[in-house]
Amino acid sequence: MRLLFLVTFVCAVGAAQEAPRTMKRLSVWLQSPDVPKDSFAAQPKRMFRAGNKYCRTEEAPDTENGIHGLLIANEPDVWMVNRLDETAKHIVDPGPTFNCRMPILGSHIRSQEDFEKPLLQLEFGRELAFFKAVGAEQSEGPLLTGDPTIAHSARVDDVDLILLTTAELIPRAVVAISNGARRGLLVHRVLRGSFRS
Repeated sequence: MRLLFLVTFVCAVGAAQEAPRTMKRLSVWLQSPDVPKDSFAAQPKRMFRAGNKYCRTEEAPDTENGIHGLLIANEPDVWMVNRLDETAKHIVDPGPTFNCRMPILGSHIRSQEDFEKPLLQLEFGRELAFFKAVGAEQSEGPLLTGDPTIAHSARVDDVDLILLTTAELIPRAVVAISNGARRGLLVHRVLRGSFRS
């Protein structure tokens, strides 16, 4: 009986550490009346996500601040790389959980406790799951680059959120509206879909 328990435990641990079978790859950029179109903030970022453990973000060069950012997470290890000056920093996540996070409204993060706030559960690569979890209502959305969309609408922490998806439920844009003022439109473009192993 003891051997059966040990074998079952080892198999369960091994299954928990199995590499994800898919990777999401997206290109994301911010469009907002408050953000100049030629600014660094409006430049596209390429993002990759595979499960909770593997994340990567590639930014455009920010020559004004001397940064060309690359972030690679293989939890608990995280590397922040500046490709302009060829420097890097390695960080080890202290835990207790080892989940890479990619919050869409990440500018609101001031401490580790902030990750528990409902708005910060809205993450790149997990948009649809978030909107389903908060009970979003669906309606016909506007045309986006000439294509019809489905609008998923929800109010979270006094912020109106709208996710626009294709008919196949592929996320295309997220709009956050606070106090009646449009904060911005984060445009997604899924690059050649998700990869499967």
